[in-house]
Amino acid sequence: MVFDKGKHYRLHEFQAVVLAGYGSSNSSPPPCRLYPIAEEDNMPKALLPVANKPIIAYTLDWLEKAGIHDALIVVQASGNAHQKIAGYLARGYQGNVHCNVISVEEDFGSADALRALKDKIDVSKDSTMTALFYEPSTTEGASKEDELLPFVGIDSARGALVYKTHRSEDEDFSMRMSLLTKFPRVSVHTDLQDAHLYIFKRWVLDMVADKESISSISEDLIPLLVKCQYQKKMVEREMVEKYAANNKNLLSTALALSTTLSEGVSDDFSSGSVLSPGFKSPVKTYVFIYRGGFCGRGNTIASYSELNRHAIKQGEQIVRIAPTTEVAAKTQVGNDSIIGEYTKIDERSSIKKSCVGAHCVIGKNVKIANSVIMDHVVIADNAKVDGCVICNNAKVLEKASLKDCDVAAQYVVEKESQVKGEKLVSFREAI
Repeated sequence: MVFDKGKHYRLHEFQAVVLAGYGSSNSSPPPCRLYPIAEEDNMPKALLPVANKPIIAYTLDWLEKAGIHDALIVVQASGNAHQKIAGYLARGYQGNVHCNVISVEEDFGSADALRALKDKIDVSKDSTMTALFYEPSTTEGASKEDELLPFVGIDSARGALVYKTHRSEDEDFSMRMSLLTKFPRVSVHTDLQDAHLYIFKRWVLDMVADKESISSISEDLIPLLVKCQYQKKMVEREMVEKYAANNKNLLSTALALSTTLSEGVSDDFSSGSVLSPGFKSPVKTYVFIYRGGFCGRGNTIASYSELNRHAIKQGEQIVRIAPTTEVAAKTQVGNDSIIGEYTKIDERSSIKKSCVGAHCVIGKNVKIANSVIMDHVVIADNAKVDGCVICNNAKVLEKASLKDCDVAAQYVVEKESQVKGEKLVSFREAI
């Protein structure tokens, strides 16, 4: 065989679909959980800065490290999210993942979005999905806006996700005998959060495209696939075997042709149970639990702030003060903070445990702590900001004091204001 050394071909086994700020975080009835920081006047959730870097950049960096070089970025058609995210990918993103931004209707669920862009996913790829769960930090689960973590049943010996249901205050739950017969040793967890990261086989996408009753990935599709592992009637009703048969199982073929496979190896995951001895499910749902590191979802302002605190904590290898930043004498910037490009900070100011964006102007004797300050923000002399998120182009005038506030884009906090625990938004008349 002759190989052309001048050409290099990269085989893509996976194609990523990134739901960029798409879902309950910023489409639920107002006020949504990220209101007012993720709205049209400021920026979509995917572009919210974490340590002065857009959230979506972390996702794309992770995909690139995993060897995935193609991604469909799904945004809602309404508003200007498509324009802003496409603009960042064209001019600000510095990675090597090829991204195609696609808009879908605002009232679509996550599975509806997959159905809408099925034809845009390369059919030559056999994309598959596994679920990732993680143990959330204590601060992430502290918000009153968060629901209780679900009941998650895992067969640890097989790494199988076999049960997932909402958790209620009474802590009661039930399991089918068919589940316990198929998976007799199930550990039920109440401390795991769904990271909303899945790897699906291609035939699952085909099934979603045909079944409009599947609207949400986490609420409809995942429970369906989990139950199909042990419920024969559900497999037959949903015609799962027909979809699975349309995609050739390369692993099974390789094992069948293998001359080195041990005789003792068996696929007991799909074997029949006592209740249905002839039933072998074509579905296998696996789970990976991420422990020992940090994983989080910025779907509330509290959890978003926690992402920033973690990203800039002491010991992280990041540039604390940008080379173009001007910091006056007698100003203190803690080693647990970060300052963006072209920001000016006047004398005798103090910044602790905070992210300050680019092109900001910070006056004299300003105190900033535990806060996220986005780009082009002005904070005038003698102002105090503690535990706040301040959006792009906002202004905090002289001697104002803000505690645990969320300040919308372009909002002006008047002189000597004393505000605590408020969402500060400028209301505009409808045109």
